[in-house]
Amino acid sequence: MDQSLLLSFIQNSSLLLVIVLVYDAFPRSHNPQPELILRIGIGVFIGVITIAVMLMPWQYSEGVFFDTRTVILSICGIFFGGIPTIIAVVISGIYRFIEGGVTTVSGIGAIVTSGCLGYLWGRLRQGEISDIGFRELFVFGLISHSVILLWGFTIPGQLAVLLLQQLLVPFLIIFPITTALLGLFLSRRIEIKRDQEITLQDHLLFKSHFQAGTLGVAITNRDYQWIKVNQNLCEMLKYTEKELLHMSWLELMQPQDYFVYKHYFEQLVESEINEFELEVRLITKDESIVYTHMTVACQREHGKVKLVITGVLNRTSQKEAEIAQLASQEQLALVLGSSELGFWDWDIVNDVIERNEHSAAILGCDIESLNRTPKLWINAIHPDDRVRVLKSIDAHLNGETEQHKVEYRIRNQAEQILWLSDTGKVMSRDTNGKPLRMCGIYTDITDRKRVEESLRLAASVYNNSSEAISVQDEQGLIINTNAAFSRITGYSEQEIKLKNIKVLQCNRNSRSAYEQMNKAVEEEGRWQGEVWLKRKNGEEFVVWLTLNALIDKNSGTQRRVALFSDMTDKKQAEHIIWQQANYDPLTGLPNRRMLLDYLSTLMLRLDNSEHHFALMFLDLDYFKEVNDTLGHDMGDRLLLEAAKRIKACIRETDVVARLGGDEFTVILSGITDTAGVDKVAKHILSCIAEPYILGEETAYISASIGITLYPDDAATIDGLLKHADQAMYAAKGEGRNRFHYFTPSMQRYAKHRMRLIQDLRHAIIHQEFELYYQPIICLQHDTCLKAEALIRWRHPKRGLVSPIEFIAVAEETGLIIEIGNWVFQQAARQSALWRDRFGVEVQISINKSPVQFRDEGDSFESWAALLKSLKLTNNNICVEITEGLLLDNSQTISSTLATYRESGIQVSLDDFGTGYSSLAYLKKFEIDYLKIDQSFTRNLDSNGNDFTLCEAIIVMAHKLGMQVIAEGVETEYQRQLLADAGCDFGQGYLFSKPVPAEEFEQAFIIKAKENSEA
Repeated sequence: MDQSLLLSFIQNSSLLLVIVLVYDAFPRSHNPQPELILRIGIGVFIGVITIAVMLMPWQYSEGVFFDTRTVILSICGIFFGGIPTIIAVVISGIYRFIEGGVTTVSGIGAIVTSGCLGYLWGRLRQGEISDIGFRELFVFGLISHSVILLWGFTIPGQLAVLLLQQLLVPFLIIFPITTALLGLFLSRRIEIKRDQEITLQDHLLFKSHFQAGTLGVAITNRDYQWIKVNQNLCEMLKYTEKELLHMSWLELMQPQDYFVYKHYFEQLVESEINEFELEVRLITKDESIVYTHMTVACQREHGKVKLVITGVLNRTSQKEAEIAQLASQEQLALVLGSSELGFWDWDIVNDVIERNEHSAAILGCDIESLNRTPKLWINAIHPDDRVRVLKSIDAHLNGETEQHKVEYRIRNQAEQILWLSDTGKVMSRDTNGKPLRMCGIYTDITDRKRVEESLRLAASVYNNSSEAISVQDEQGLIINTNAAFSRITGYSEQEIKLKNIKVLQCNRNSRSAYEQMNKAVEEEGRWQGEVWLKRKNGEEFVVWLTLNALIDKNSGTQRRVALFSDMTDKKQAEHIIWQQANYDPLTGLPNRRMLLDYLSTLMLRLDNSEHHFALMFLDLDYFKEVNDTLGHDMGDRLLLEAAKRIKACIRETDVVARLGGDEFTVILSGITDTAGVDKVAKHILSCIAEPYILGEETAYISASIGITLYPDDAATIDGLLKHADQAMYAAKGEGRNRFHYFTPSMQRYAKHRMRLIQDLRHAIIHQEFELYYQPIICLQHDTCLKAEALIRWRHPKRGLVSPIEFIAVAEETGLIIEIGNWVFQQAARQSALWRDRFGVEVQISINKSPVQFRDEGDSFESWAALLKSLKLTNNNICVEITEGLLLDNSQTISSTLATYRESGIQVSLDDFGTGYSSLAYLKKFEIDYLKIDQSFTRNLDSNGNDFTLCEAIIVMAHKLGMQVIAEGVETEYQRQLLADAGCDFGQGYLFSKPVPAEEFEQAFIIKAKENSEA
């Protein structure tokens, strides 16, 4: 950079700073002037300064020169605002235009740009302008002069490049620094001026407060010497200002107070605190005491206390009032404490409530906590009562009530509920009637409330009791009664009062009963029992009466309290309940409960005698058919008629009972032999068998009777009933419409059957069953592609048990369903195993009981799912059913068989020809095979009837699209005859007895596969 240029800019900037310093030091007049004129004057002054700066430029060539005008104009924009800046920019711009030259446009542009940037920066920045710092001013100078340099591009090209090279350093280094320094001078000037104004304000404020108001003020130095006092302090202490300036605080304060004052004053001098406040007693010139509130502050210079200013507020009248109030409160507290009353005093203006010690004792907390936290009391009020309490206070404050008075519950700190009576009243109001202070007292009324509650409860019990209550004097005159007494007896309270209790006596009670009653009351003070009484209308009723004697020890008088309740309905209800509990509601005969009680009584009575009795267990045959066909109403009519007939067949001393359904029992007592029992049984059977006229229908039934004798057959009730039941089943087994005596063999069979059922349940749980397979041979080709699965039970103690022994019991108990499901699953898995192992599709037939069809549930869904999972949908399973199942002719059977076929299960009709063989159901149902019963094949002869029937069955089946399987084939002759007749399959001991799966594999599957391969 050219040294002349640098020197010129430095001189220009120095001259600018000198001008600014002269401006800063120039004295200001404090005469008020209009603000607009002042701003215009500032703008003109800055414009003149700018022209002065422009008179000392650095000149590059003719018409090309530069100076620091941009610095002062940008600073003007920041510190002096819009109007001064505009005026300064206009004055500078005009002067620059007059100068002319090549850089006229860029010069005027630089003037306008610097003023605008300074104004915008001052408006948009945050904070006071006096707080602006060097860094911010330097950044502003750098940015603004970087923008101003852009005007250099308006100068012809080569000249612009040369000038920019010369001006780059001063514009980006010297001018920003000059901008920052100039801005700091001005900001400092503004700060000093602000501090002077504040100091002036503080001085004026102190001067006005020093003499004004009621506050006494004293100014002392750090050595306790008085410098200045105001008139208020002189009047307060009754000294002149001159007298006070020759005194000290030690002479004016009470010694105790001066000791405290001195302690805090020393802390103030040592700079530990800056101010303090005290309650101080001062001594006046006439030696009276002035109570004051003293505020002490200090003025420091270089960290040391220079002056101490003390403000003194006279609180004598207020303190005397407080002392008087305190004395009054102490007296009141003494009175309240002795009377155990809680007291509260509410300063409404300041919302401060003070309560006494007893209030804190009620709440169960300390008095400091209670007065420090007023909400403790409000929060302790029971939630259900809180709103009511606040409303009562508001109503009194608003002048709606003479006083606040309310009873409410409070929960103390020990979680106890107490009842309080709270009474309060406004003690003072302002001139506008606004309440200022309100006082009140609490009274603990918990005991009174409990007594009231007890009395109220007693009265409620007395008046609302369902029992009649009466109070009588020593002569028996009625003094008082309750509502129940009037309701039960029919006498109103006015009618019965002062009448003798004897008006209720009834002739059903004997005189001795009354005498015993009175004697018990006199000796024991109490009597209770059942008594008959008489109502006002003469109606007699039974009551449960309780009499109690009450004696007043003070007066010696005696009262009797009688309590009674009408038991008439209860007695009737008990009788009805007893009747329902012991008698059958349909026939009116004794039920099982009554029968057991009678048997127990009869057995006790006969234990020591040689008499016997017979127990008959009677079950009506074919009653279910009557009930199902004619309806339950007709069935009830039949039962009612049957009960009458049975009762007509026995003596008055004998008993007939109905156990339930169509079961009856007859007890024949006092028998000596069985001949009389036989006669009664035959008579009952004869009467029961007679026709029953049921409306327009006639029904015929019979009875099966089981008879057991006591004590010959059993010595217990359970034994008798069980043996009679077994004998009855024996009678049914022999054909019904007969009677049968119990024999020991029945008991043995019953025990065997019970044990068998238990073992069956155990076998199902522990999988004790096995499947044997009997081949079904094709009679035309001697091949085996079918087998019947036959269940065997491998009992852990008895070995293999035949299905003939347990299948019937399983059907009766419902266990056949679980057994049947197990058989199906095992057979399906075995068929899949043979297919996968040997590649041979073997159809396995399984037997399905009619019980399984009736109670199938969701078993078939699980069967179908198993077949699907094993991929057995090609008739690998065949279900064998009996003809009896088809006789039901229900839609369920038909749809089930159709579903079997859809799932790949074929159906075989087992034991065909032995039952009710009908061509109608053969056409209706989906049947795949007919199995000729072995009773036809056992004695098969080509010229016999059995062969003819077999041949007819085969032809009929083929015509209907069915195949035929002959059971019981045991000889080659039988096989040949059946084959010649066209029979499709044969099954019997000729081919094989039922064998285990492994043996079946070796004999038929593996052997057949080897023959086919050979």
